[in-house]
Amino acid sequence: MYKVKLTKTKIFLLGVFILGIVNIPYISFAESQIEVQDEEISVETSPNNPEPYKEVTVTISSYATDLSKAIINWQGSKGTVLSGIGKTSYTFTVGGPDTTSYLTVEITPVGSMNTITKDIVITPSEIEVMWESVNGYVPPFYRGKSLPVSGGFIKAVAIPNTSTIKSGSGSLTYTWKNSGETVTDASGYNKNYYKFKNSMFDKVNEVTVVASSISGNYAAEKTIEIPIYEPKIIFYKKSPIEGIFYNIALNKEAVISETENEMTVVAEPYFFSLNDKIKDLSYNWKINGSMITTPSKKSELTIRPEARGGYATIEVTIENLNEIFQKVSKELKLNI
Repeated sequence: MYKVKLTKTKIFLLGVFILGIVNIPYISFAESQIEVQDEEISVETSPNNPEPYKEVTVTISSYATDLSKAIINWQGSKGTVLSGIGKTSYTFTVGGPDTTSYLTVEITPVGSMNTITKDIVITPSEIEVMWESVNGYVPPFYRGKSLPVSGGFIKAVAIPNTSTIKSGSGSLTYTWKNSGETVTDASGYNKNYYKFKNSMFDKVNEVTVVASSISGNYAAEKTIEIPIYEPKIIFYKKSPIEGIFYNIALNKEAVISETENEMTVVAEPYFFSLNDKIKDLSYNWKINGSMITTPSKKSELTIRPEARGGYATIEVTIENLNEIFQKVSKELKLNI
């Protein structure tokens, strides 16, 4: 039998040859790529529902091919806007409400003979979210909006701004989120408002609404932050003839004139969440630091100075009997 005597050199060369043979199919497989299918390339926009005149970024990605090596060509309404190897994203500014931006992306993966085309349509949509404190108390003739306080109810209303909706031909579904969590009960067809009770521990409420048409030609998203305020007290003077002077607030000091034998001060609460002002609130009055009997009209205190000259400090604490964190105190210094 013929025997071959292998030297160390021959053994080394034989090993290199065998290794080369083993690796040849692997290299060939890597370079000869399987054709990528259209559905294997996905398109995402950020944000998902851009507002008018805002920047939007369109990104393509794939699990089936390395797009960083692909030849990518982005086409807009006026021609090529971006082109090159690995150009996987494009950022631009969308137009106003009811305008449409069209993009075409042509992708030629590395090693492929075919070009995949993706058509992208972006229609910016605008939506406003208005909010109010549902049961926040404010006195008569108050011109502002009641502000939400800890433990109060808040109502948010979505108002889409698009010609389709304004014409009455749009049917929308709404998805409401509070602090990122979807509120299932508040979401659904034509549910354009969301009412909720603010947590006593929240300093701000982040509310998001996504509105989308059943036909699929409209989608808008809006996130707002609703700050939480403290309830407050404002003092007013009351005339026995003209009533309460809501147009003149008493700040830190007030004067009982020499022509007046008495002065009635009204402590008016603001923003407390109330169902019944008389039943829900307690008033505790002090004069010069000493507790006094609550007047028959809890919010009104009449001062009758026995002597002139000097000051008297009155203090009132108002508390919502139904909400433990709705409590506030205020002082007023009277020059008598």
